[in-house]
Amino acid sequence: MICEKCHNEYSSTYYFATPTICKYCFEKLPQEEQEKLRDVAEAYTGEQTITLRATFGKRFLAALVDTLIIIIIVLAFFKINGFLDAQIEFYQEISKLATDPQGMKEYQNEFFQANRLNFAFPALVYLFYFLSEALSGVSFGKYLVGLKIASLNGNPATSAQLWVRYLVKNSASIMSLFWAATLLSYFNLLNTIFGLAIFFGFLLILGRNRQNLQDIVARTTVFKTEILEKLSEVNNFEQTNIGQ
Repeated sequence: MICEKCHNEYSSTYYFATPTICKYCFEKLPQEEQEKLRDVAEAYTGEQTITLRATFGKRFLAALVDTLIIIIIVLAFFKINGFLDAQIEFYQEISKLATDPQGMKEYQNEFFQANRLNFAFPALVYLFYFLSEALSGVSFGKYLVGLKIASLNGNPATSAQLWVRYLVKNSASIMSLFWAATLLSYFNLLNTIFGLAIFFGFLLILGRNRQNLQDIVARTTVFKTEILEKLSEVNNFEQTNIGQ
């Protein structure tokens, strides 16, 4: 590709800020002209990375690893403290009280009041487990599969982006904590709605942009770590040459 400004030829589109202007020349443009081209530049650099973003299969595998780890932790905790047996007993009692709505309601309320911590525990595990994504852009599952959260153009995601993504992804867990603390059905309803939104939002990765719901909101996506390293090398090379 040849830059229309300097007429230098480059081997990759990643040296270009717009379809026709290389990043070196773009940086040298007057501020006013840069601002006029800013939207074009952002759209173009984002377009360049679409085919490099992690596929649905890779991201599903990472999510599966994370989910299995969380399930194991939660089930082990419930087994140790006896909550699994308590749940079995709860459903047995509920079936016996099927003809006594008032008695069923009272029994449910007593059970929920006595087990608030147990109901909150899965949400707490989920929030703490994925805290690493807000801090470093990587969960354990992503680390094993070799994936990392980044900005749309492959640059490191900002702290604000990672925290916005974390809050959206964990919105159902946050509502679950509010429900466990208050036992208000309103929060339980929101927990269900947000949970379904995040679940079906994951399928959006099958789309052209390979982003799920939280990625779209935070303007992030997920790349293979090795791809991000190569993009970083290109950026470092560009910065060195611009500085010269």
